[in-house]
Amino acid sequence: MLDPQVDPTVDPTVDPTVDHPLNLKAASLGDFQILPLQDQDSVWIAQRLSCLDPWHTLGYSPKSLQHYLTRADPCLRCMTLVSDVSSVSGVTDLVGVFCVRFPWLLGASLELFAIFPDHQRRGLGTTALTWLEQRVATKTRNLWILVSAFNEPANAFYRRQGYQPVGKIEGLIQEGRDEILLRKQLPRPVT
Repeated sequence: MLDPQVDPTVDPTVDPTVDHPLNLKAASLGDFQILPLQDQDSVWIAQRLSCLDPWHTLGYSPKSLQHYLTRADPCLRCMTLVSDVSSVSGVTDLVGVFCVRFPWLLGASLELFAIFPDHQRRGLGTTALTWLEQRVATKTRNLWILVSAFNEPANAFYRRQGYQPVGKIEGLIQEGRDEILLRKQLPRPVT
C-alpha cells in the first residue's frame, strides 16, 4: 500500500487486500458470470486485445498485455465476463475483460475495459459498467477512467454513461497521443 505521507490521495484506512470492491469469487449478471481472470485465459485475452483499439494503435504487444493482466498487484483486480456454461456443450464464451485499481485518487480507476467485438452493441458494456459502478459505490464515490482521445467510440460510450472529462494528459502513453481523464461521481448506495 502507498504511504499516505508520500501520496495524499491514498486513504490510509483502505487495505485493498480486504476492501477492494472486486474481492469476489463470482457474480451473476443476467446470462453472464463475472469471474476473476485465470492465468490460462490471459494469453488468449492479451492476443485479442492487442488487435483492438486503443491497444493496437498504441502498440501494445500481447506479451506486455499478458504481463499487465497477470502481474502481482494488490490494488488491481482483473475480471472476465463469460457467458453462462452451456448445458449442452459445457463450454463458456469469454465475452469481455475489465481491470480495476483501488484505491486511486480517492476512488477507483477502471484501467481496462473491453467487450470483445462479436459481443458488442447488445448493451452488455452498459450492463457490466453499471454493475461495476454499483460495486465501487459501496467503497467510494469516484470512478475514474483514462481514455485515449483518438478512441471516439469509447469516449462517446463513457460520456453516455455520465462520465465527465476532467482534463487532457498530453503524451502520457505515446508521444503525440493524448489521454482524457474522465470521472463519474457515484451515488451512495441505498441501504
